[in-house]
Amino acid sequence: MKDKSPQRISLAIFCLLALVIIFTRLLFNRFDTHNIFAIISWDVFGYYLYLPAIFIHHDLGITNFAWVQQILDTYNPTIGFYQAYMGPAGDYVMKYPVGLAIMYSPFFIIGHIAAHLTGYSPDGFTFPYQLSIAIGGLVYTVTGIWFLRKILLYFFTDGVAAITMILIVAGTNYFQLTAFDGAMPHNYLFTLFTLIVWFTIRWHAAPRWKQAISLGLLCGLAVLIRPTAVVIVLVPLLWGVWGGVAWREKISLAGKHFAQVLAMAALMLLVVGLQMLYWKIHSGSWIYYSYEKVEKLEFLAPYLQKVLFSYKKGWLLYTPVMIFALVGFWPLALKYRSIFVAVFLFFIAHLLIIASWPTWWYGGSFGQRAMMESYVLMALPLGAMVQWILRQVGIARWSLLTGLFLLVMLNLFQTWQYMNYVLDPSRMTRAFYWASFGKTSITNADRLYLEPSDNNSEREFLSDTANYTSRVIAFYDFEQPDQANPGNFCRDTAYAGSYSLRMSRKQEFSPGINLAYKDLSKKDFVWVRASGWVYFTCKPEEALCGLAITCNHHGKGYKYRLLELEKENLKPGVWNRVTMDYMTPFFEDKSNTLQSYFWCRGDKEILVDDFEIRLFEPNE
Repeated sequence: MKDKSPQRISLAIFCLLALVIIFTRLLFNRFDTHNIFAIISWDVFGYYLYLPAIFIHHDLGITNFAWVQQILDTYNPTIGFYQAYMGPAGDYVMKYPVGLAIMYSPFFIIGHIAAHLTGYSPDGFTFPYQLSIAIGGLVYTVTGIWFLRKILLYFFTDGVAAITMILIVAGTNYFQLTAFDGAMPHNYLFTLFTLIVWFTIRWHAAPRWKQAISLGLLCGLAVLIRPTAVVIVLVPLLWGVWGGVAWREKISLAGKHFAQVLAMAALMLLVVGLQMLYWKIHSGSWIYYSYEKVEKLEFLAPYLQKVLFSYKKGWLLYTPVMIFALVGFWPLALKYRSIFVAVFLFFIAHLLIIASWPTWWYGGSFGQRAMMESYVLMALPLGAMVQWILRQVGIARWSLLTGLFLLVMLNLFQTWQYMNYVLDPSRMTRAFYWASFGKTSITNADRLYLEPSDNNSEREFLSDTANYTSRVIAFYDFEQPDQANPGNFCRDTAYAGSYSLRMSRKQEFSPGINLAYKDLSKKDFVWVRASGWVYFTCKPEEALCGLAITCNHHGKGYKYRLLELEKENLKPGVWNRVTMDYMTPFFEDKSNTLQSYFWCRGDKEILVDDFEIRLFEPNE
């Protein structure tokens, strides 16, 4: 299969791609213009935290949180400490597995030595560490591209390999995830997957202990970075299998080299056992779910359509060049059927796992970042498709090649948009995608089409209503008292009309709304403004009462807001108008409900009148 001709084109493309990524990584930054090498932050901070905990503070269980707090206060690597949770044994347990810290470790050590030699604080987070981790990511990136080239050259000509490398690196979010976010796990998994595929090829060609040992260690390390990466085991397991005869040959091969196969499995389990040992020491259990039951896989792939096609993070929308890879499974099956089963089943298993995660958009990223490591295997059907295109003649060939070129240009431009805040990391919608398409800057009017912000900690205000259409969805003037509970209504004091609502322990909650979002609006988000008049017969600070707006999913509230009236400097003995604005969060399930009401939490009595709930929908 291997191309015997000179391989200068793919070598030149490798050098060009590697240099562009290195240049971009070292000279451009992601979000922080004041600290170009602010690499160890957010999720990366969690993956990395093992290293300063072990080598600097000798406190892997974080029994003394003071050193973590000092890092948080000094470097602000994250908002809120979500990277570890207090475990049942009293130690903190890291949320993320240890695998990525192992891959960081050589460069952490280099950074640690450099910090001592250059006078920087050797605390794990100063400039030498940041720079060293950035360079380490580049080393793994270049290694991954090199072995991708070797894999492609094993099956295709030099020209096909070169074009396929360009499509993978420049035509997908691979470029963004290595040139800008190279410390994330996808970069490292991509490289591990290239090595696993390469050693799989070598072992099947001529079984040797070197390849067997390498496969066991590499598969274990991949699982140690992300447990769902266990699907890569399908590649060596199914490589070379097509039909019944191939299966018998595969079983015979494994039987002849059973000791090597056993060593592969044993080494993989041994590496994975490092995580289990950590859990046992710091949680008391060999198996411990470190995400604190916040999220779990939901089988079987309930979010598949969104993962593939949504404007929020649809893989094929933001990485359309992969449509050619999907079509390429057909020529791959025709000409390279010995590897088709392994590649196809890996792709299906990997995709289904990604589409089973509740946070299917995987946080802030350009496109569907969880798909990146699969590009190693997807390069094979993509290469088969490129090979098929090059064999066409005339207008068909040049039209398809032009289409591929335009998709690469689109990806690079949208990568630029993403890095320059035109495309949003996590709040994209259909309306905003097309409002920003082809633009180098966006307006406030464009931003109205974004999904609601995930910031649930601050009070919100809808300051400009000109771009919204409003309507009242509920109004209570309390002019028709409940005859069964007349004591809940007050006749002698009302803001308007004859009656107001008397709230106390006996009438803890006011009437309000509890409506499914699908019945309220077809928009991606709306604003809600709840307002009313309140009257205090005591000091307002003594009357524990609030105006609440929240969303509910299967009876559980989220993005709960409570305007605590006792803190609003209101006056007793007069009617006070109170109001609260609320931007609805992203509704994954449109049957989730929106709820609003007054809530009397104390013993003191208050009066409420003319309670209005108004909806503001963004104009198209």
